[in-house]
Amino acid sequence: MEPPDRKIPARVEHQRDAKASTSQIPEGIPMKLTYANTINSTPNPTKQEQESVIARRTSHNGMPAVIFKTKDYYGVMTAECRRTIVGRFLKIRPQIEKIRSRFLERFPLKGSVKIGVYDNNNVFLDFTNDEDYSTVWYRRSVDIEGNQMWLQKWSPDFKPEEDMPIVPVWVNLPRLPFHLHTWHYVKQIVKDTGTPLEMDIATREKTRPSMAKVRIEVDLLKPLLTSVWVGDEDDDSPLKGFEQKLEYDNVPKYCKHCKKLGHSMMNCRVLERRRANEVKELEAKDSETIAAGKSLERDRVVVEGSKGEPHDNDKKKQGNQVKQKEVNNEDKIDYNKDKEKEEANASVNKTTKQKKDKKEKKIPKKRSKVIFKTTKKRAKSKEILKQIPIQRVNENTDEVNENG
Repeated sequence: MEPPDRKIPARVEHQRDAKASTSQIPEGIPMKLTYANTINSTPNPTKQEQESVIARRTSHNGMPAVIFKTKDYYGVMTAECRRTIVGRFLKIRPQIEKIRSRFLERFPLKGSVKIGVYDNNNVFLDFTNDEDYSTVWYRRSVDIEGNQMWLQKWSPDFKPEEDMPIVPVWVNLPRLPFHLHTWHYVKQIVKDTGTPLEMDIATREKTRPSMAKVRIEVDLLKPLLTSVWVGDEDDDSPLKGFEQKLEYDNVPKYCKHCKKLGHSMMNCRVLERRRANEVKELEAKDSETIAAGKSLERDRVVVEGSKGEPHDNDKKKQGNQVKQKEVNNEDKIDYNKDKEKEEANASVNKTTKQKKDKKEKKIPKKRSKVIFKTTKKRAKSKEILKQIPIQRVNENTDEVNENG
C-alpha cells in the first residue's frame, strides 16, 4: 500500500541491495585523514602491507616508546577492524551466549559474525561481510533480552566510558532538481555534511522527484549544516544557482560533557550532579568563611578586652565619667566667669579706692601770709590760755578756789 502522498517509502534496513553497497562508495572525493574516512575505502591489507609498517623506537616520559605514523595507525593497521561494531548496554549486559543466540535470531546474515566480550557493558561484533555490517550498524540499537544494545562504529580512539559521536543519519534534500538524483552527483552535494553512505530506494529508483534522501555519517561534535549552495558557471555566463535545504531525520542527542549518546548537556545528570556539588562546595566555603570571620571577631574582642577595652558596665561607667567631666567643665567655666567678674569688680573698686586715696592725700592750696600769721597767733593764744588757772567763786563763802 502506497502512502497518502504517493511517495515510495525509504527501504527498511533489511531490504538491502548488494549492488548498492558496492556501487555507492564515495569515489574521487578528497577526504581528511581520519578513521571514519579511511575505513570505507581501505581493503583488507596484505601481509606485505602489514610488514611495511615500521614503528620508530624512542623514549617518552622516561619509558620506552613505540611511535607509528598517523597514516599507518588510522589506515593499514585498522583495515582488518573496519567491519567491527561496538554493542553497548546501559546496564549490565546479558550472558554472552544469550547475546549471540538472540542476535542471530534477529539478523539472518549472509556472512558470519564473531561476538566477543570487552567488559560488563560492551561487546564487539566483527563481521566478515560489508552488507551485514551496514545492515546492523544502520539500526543504531537492538533489543537483546529486554536490554537495549546501542550500536556504534568501532574506532582506534574507542574508550569504553565514552560513546562515539559518529552516527549514521538520513538527510532530506527537498526540491532537489530531478537530474541530480544520482549517486555520483548527490554525494558531492552532501559531502560537507559528513561521509555519504547511500541513497534510499525511492531516490535511487527516481520514484520520488520532489525530494532526494541520502544516508550520511555525521560527527555530532560538529554543527550540522542546514543548507548548501548549488550552482553552475560558464566562461560566457555569470555564476548562478540556488540554496539547497538540508533536513535531518532523528538525529540522536550527544552530550559533550559526559560523551554519551541519548541526551544533551541541558539534561546531563552528571553535569547536574557536578553543578550541585560545586554549589555545595561554595556554600561550605561560604559557611567556613563566615565561621572563620566570627571566630576572628571573637578573638579580636577578647584581645582588645585583655588590652583594657571597657565592657558594657565599664562603658556605662565611662559614660558617666564623661558626663561628670562635662559637668565639671561646665562648673569650671561658670567659676571662671564668676572669677572674671570678681576680678573686674575688684579692679573697678581698686581704681575707685586709688582715686579716693589720692583725693585724701591731696595737698591744700597755699594760703596768704597774713592769714597764716593770724592762724599762728590764734593757736599760740590758745596755748597760753590753757596754762592760766581758772578761779571759781563760791557764792556762799565768797571764797575763791583755785583749780590748778
